[in-house]
Amino acid sequence: MGHPGQAEEMVARGGKWLDVRLPSEFQNLQIEGSANIPLYFIRLKLATLDRGTPYVVCCDTGRRSSAAAYILVERGFEAYALKGGITSSGLPLRRST
Repeated sequence: MGHPGQAEEMVARGGKWLDVRLPSEFQNLQIEGSANIPLYFIRLKLATLDRGTPYVVCCDTGRRSSAAAYILVERGFEAYALKGGITSSGLPLRRST
């Protein structure tokens, strides 16, 4: 998935944000409404995800999200990586206080 606008549109149509960063990273900064499943747990948590829901996978740079999206697609999910990561996306982010 190339652009943040496409990602937002997909989420508006029923998709979900899936943040694959570490919990400590997620707690400090996140896209509003995103779920956190770290990349290293993604295979273990597949049963908790809905195969009928498209996922927009995100991380800081796009590297971990690309790996996670690949794993999800290989397992039959509809998943897309947010290109460039959340910090360069221009999307509204929630910071911890």
